Amino acid sequence: MAKKLAITIAGAVSLGSYEAGVLYEIIRTIKHHNTIEQDESKKIEIDVLVGASAGGMSATIAAQKLLFEASSLDEPYDNSFYHAWVQDVSFDKLINFQKGDDPTHSILSSNLIDDISKKHVDDCYAGTGKQPKKHSAAADTLWLGLALSNLNGVDYVRSLITGGYFCYTRFQDRMIKIFDSGKPGDVWVDIRNAAVSCGAFPFAFRVKDLNRQFKESENKSKSIHPIPNGIFKESKQTFTYTDGGVFENEPLGMAKDLVDKLDPTHSLHDERFYLFVSPQSLKGHSNPNFNEKNADFFNTAKAIIPAIYHQARFHDWITAEQVNDQIKILDQRAKGLSDAIIANKINSTQLQNLSTNLLPLLFGDDQKSQAKQTEEQNRLRIQYKKEYSDLTQNCGLSAANIFIDIILVLEKAADLGEKDDMKIFGITAEDDDLAGGKLTAFLGFFDQSYRDHDYDVGRKKAQEFIKGPGKSWFPHYPGNNQKVKSEPWMEIHPILEKLNGSKLKLTDVPENLRKKFKERLSNSANIFLSEMGIPRLGRIVIKFFFIKHQLNKLLGL
Repeated sequence: MAKKLAITIAGAVSLGSYEAGVLYEIIRTIKHHNTIEQDESKKIEIDVLVGASAGGMSATIAAQKLLFEASSLDEPYDNSFYHAWVQDVSFDKLINFQKGDDPTHSILSSNLIDDISKKHVDDCYAGTGKQPKKHSAAADTLWLGLALSNLNGVDYVRSLITGGYFCYTRFQDRMIKIFDSGKPGDVWVDIRNAAVSCGAFPFAFRVKDLNRQFKESENKSKSIHPIPNGIFKESKQTFTYTDGGVFENEPLGMAKDLVDKLDPTHSLHDERFYLFVSPQSLKGHSNPNFNEKNADFFNTAKAIIPAIYHQARFHDWITAEQVNDQIKILDQRAKGLSDAIIANKINSTQLQNLSTNLLPLLFGDDQKSQAKQTEEQNRLRIQYKKEYSDLTQNCGLSAANIFIDIILVLEKAADLGEKDDMKIFGITAEDDDLAGGKLTAFLGFFDQSYRDHDYDVGRKKAQEFIKGPGKSWFPHYPGNNQKVKSEPWMEIHPILEKLNGSKLKLTDVPENLRKKFKERLSNSANIFLSEMGIPRLGRIVIKFFFIKHQLNKLLGL
């Protein structure tokens, strides 16, 4: 069975072009590898794709192409990632509203994003007569997960012992779909709409309505559930969504949840890898300069907003590492216990008495609990197959099963059941590497040369990963194996140093584009002030004395 890869794609705005370069290079290299590799167990298949914001849009395109349009990912500068993120989007198209765009709903053209998503997702087969073709890098079954931000919210309740209930409203949301490569289906319009809403950066693009099923809102905890008679008045309900990165910008946890659905017994644990793709490095964002003395309103706001953003940003990554640390300790204890039993340092009969008394307390003694316990014991036999095999050979089957029971006691007590170590690799960049990172990562939209630059940086970073940390995955890659010749698709356009983030200045951007952007932001600010009920004279004063100054400073005018 092939190795399995789960890819998480972070939010990026215009730096989706960087992620596009990474995705192209990884997927094309997997195809190259799988074509040469004869051993099925050494091939690589992508079976999970999750994304937030721009990453959600890229994950959707990747899923559609991997499953049904393999040829669209072959050429380095003529593929669906490159077209969507480098060629099809532009400053002029974004700044000029199309018919149906509403300047009171978004700063930029939301219809353009709809058009691009249609082109690369659900219009692929319209009137073409194309037959679906699965990519060699795709698993037969693929899960897609999109981070969403539900602005309506869903009310969840938990009953209180004293009567009544505690209610909280959840705004963080997800859309999860499973696909069979042999069945294209007709769900891509819904998926595309979800991807567009996932990438609807607040205010820049309009929010989007999605129909959701009641069952999609179920909580993992059986004691916490959505109110069926509250906002969900029917089994299907329409909710309004904005950028999924607001609450879950690096959804590694979602990738892990989907992997657990695919492999609940962790039988593929040793052959499972996670790849995290982001245009931002995992460096710290501490602020030692903020203190009580300089904490006026403005500085406090500047401290609070990044604190909220960064606190949520790497939550899944931190949680994954914490679980990994706990599992490593359990693995060490399991190895030590196995060695001690084999060396006759521990009496397995005494251990059996311990597990016999403790397991009913941890699982219960009814028929359903016993079935769950048996399921967990079988899972651990697979998870610790080496120790189980060694004990069976050296001490007999009974001692091996006692070992499994004791590990189950330890695992259950530590709440590590159905958890496994996540082997996470990252392909990230520094701000100084990228052209489009300024203006909250919107600068890349100003010129295609910036997006081309960042796309090629993504390809370069991916190649460095393939030759470095990922070298063992790709033994047939040129540089990893001198017997394999380089191919034309591996060539990268020259990367211009003058477009690196450390060199490119806002003043290098054509002044007419910055003025156009300033005018659009100024008009949107005026609309916002009008909606707040501020009289025209007040708006003029605010615009002249505050907004104009701040925009000039922001845009280097």
